[in-house]
Amino acid sequence: MQSNAKAIAVARDLADILAKRLAGNSGLNTVTQAFDSNNWPLLVVSSNGAVAEGQPVVQIRISGVDAISKDIFGNQTYAYAPHIMELAYELKSNGDSVAAHADLLAVEFEAMKSGIRIQIKEIANGTAVTSASAAAASAIADLDNLYWPTKLA
Repeated sequence: MQSNAKAIAVARDLADILAKRLAGNSGLNTVTQAFDSNNWPLLVVSSNGAVAEGQPVVQIRISGVDAISKDIFGNQTYAYAPHIMELAYELKSNGDSVAAHADLLAVEFEAMKSGIRIQIKEIANGTAVTSASAAAASAIADLDNLYWPTKLA
């Protein structure tokens, strides 16, 4: 059984914060909320809503972590928290990001305040930032809180 309530709440709060932080920005300035095919929340941060290839776009997907257990019917279960937050953006041909570095830092700064595990994914030049391209990309950084109180290490 999957509970996406915590992920939806985090996405809603992050969308509100990013909308305020990026208001009036010449680069990333629009935050759109949606859901992926598995009902996990997505935020698409773009410039005036343009999400085509070559446009500055950051997609944020918040999904559950495997609880390593099954429910009484044998179905997969997900932990209520913590979740994984994936941030994906497109690269230019020179390896730089399409979105301005200051805009990426603002998005990452607000995302990291959530205390959720963050995975940064870079999408190849010439490929639009979509759920499929983000899922196919490998994380270049996988950052988790080292001092989470329930961790054994």
